[in-house]
Amino acid sequence: MKLRPRHLTGQTIALLIVALLSAQVISALIIRGETRSFYKGAESRFLTERIYPFAALLRSTSPELQGKVADTLNSKRVQIWISDTPSSITKPTYGHDEDENLERAHELAERITEELGDLDTSRVHVVIRKHFRDSHDDHENKAWRISHAFKNAPRRAKRANVYISIELSDHRWMNAAVHTRPPRQLIRPDGWITFFIAALVISLIVVIALRRITKPLQRLSEVAGRLGRSETVAPLTPEGPADISDTIHAFNEMQHRLHKFVQDRTNMLAAIRHDLRTPITSLRLRAEMLKNKEARDQMIATLHVMQQMVEATLAFAREEASDEPTRPSDLNALLTAITDDLGGLSLDATCITNERIVYPCRPTSLRRAFSNLIQNAATYGKHARVSLTTAENNDNQIIIDDDGPGIPTAEHERVFEPFVHLEGSRSSKTGGVGLGMAIARDSILRHGGQIHLSNRDGGGLRVTVLLPAVIAET
Repeated sequence: MKLRPRHLTGQTIALLIVALLSAQVISALIIRGETRSFYKGAESRFLTERIYPFAALLRSTSPELQGKVADTLNSKRVQIWISDTPSSITKPTYGHDEDENLERAHELAERITEELGDLDTSRVHVVIRKHFRDSHDDHENKAWRISHAFKNAPRRAKRANVYISIELSDHRWMNAAVHTRPPRQLIRPDGWITFFIAALVISLIVVIALRRITKPLQRLSEVAGRLGRSETVAPLTPEGPADISDTIHAFNEMQHRLHKFVQDRTNMLAAIRHDLRTPITSLRLRAEMLKNKEARDQMIATLHVMQQMVEATLAFAREEASDEPTRPSDLNALLTAITDDLGGLSLDATCITNERIVYPCRPTSLRRAFSNLIQNAATYGKHARVSLTTAENNDNQIIIDDDGPGIPTAEHERVFEPFVHLEGSRSSKTGGVGLGMAIARDSILRHGGQIHLSNRDGGGLRVTVLLPAVIAET
């Protein structure tokens, strides 16, 4: 299954969503980098501003009261307790953040030392470890839990990620466990909500805009389809963006030139017919005055064939230039009427379907096409059976079977060429000048359909006609 949208609107929306998502991720990466830098600086300031006053207070407090004062300083984020040894004497592992955390811890110790004034860095210990929730090192966590300095520590202190120990005046240590907040995740849930809302709004705007832009293209596609079925269509009004407007203008020019070409050819053939009629008539009069009956009959027969060819050629050209309007027609009624008419001419033809299918067509042209096909089947194939069904792709399928000798496969395409006569039963001796099949195929193609021949396994020829499924105009 292809996930790529078929239509321009869908492809544009998909492209915009991909671009929007890429911009969202890139922005999130940039913001995260900036946030981490800001967080590091803010964290150091927070720790210094929080711990320095506590240390100054406890250093000025008598040893007997330091424990009680420390208890009053405890909060949700900072736990203070007094011990004989610093809590941060044991250095845990840091994983991939080890170098960075060591540098941050050293900088923080120097800042606290500067604030206190009378201490050196050896009397201030700072350890920063990765966040407890992100740690999967059970050995590391266990080592911190059994540290001697944690015997008197609050319960929450064991889950902190920053530990600061400052030596007091009595050589005991003030221990501070600080819970810092890590930087937010790359893209927060509300960020995704914002993304989807933006994508929805942009998609709606794109749909509205592209519908206005592609509306002329849809009209052009519809008119082009009708022109392909040789329907008479009015020129389109150029509209939309310049590219689309130019395309519509070029289509109108093409349509005008096609009509003019066909009309000019029809007029030329009509002129030739008019010019040939007089000499043919003159030759026929002279031929009738011949005394040799055999020569006279041969010449008159030849002139008759010439007259038929001229008339048939002109009819063929007029068919192409026909401006017959398209209107809904019942295909079953049309085929039944043809077989009934042929039955009146002593030809064996039957329509064996009762399915009613209304199809927009040029009925005169289509009737002429099927009349030629069914008459050929009844004349050369002894019996013609016509059926009308709906194909799997919803096309209208007309099948014409006969019981004749069939046609060699190599000749199936050749029979549609103008003035082609096959040897055997399908020859000019039975009448016609070889334009019936050409006229039939031309009409079917002009309706957007297809026609092909095949020899039946049980003998005989099968003509299959497919007319595209279109909605009848009302």
